[in-house]
Amino acid sequence: MISDTAAWCSAVRLGCEVKFVELGTSHLCRGRLVLPDETRTAHCISVLSPIGTALIGLGPGQSIHWTERGRERSLAVLEVRASDVSPPT
Repeated sequence: MISDTAAWCSAVRLGCEVKFVELGTSHLCRGRLVLPDETRTAHCISVLSPIGTALIGLGPGQSIHWTERGRERSLAVLEVRASDVSPPT
């Protein structure tokens, strides 16, 4: 059984780094999930972007499918690297 802390640390959330693959194109991506005003640096994904929103809460091995402007999209999370934020108690 996975502890609450381990599950929290492996889920995509604000501030973490995530590696994922876009399943339609096999394009490998890596970035840090950030607030919209923090996307000025390289490899940042806004939490309010379609991909950022799709990633929230997913863990390694999980995928999501959605339609964006009439186009089918899907991605799978490969790796999540936790930020220095402490898990909830």
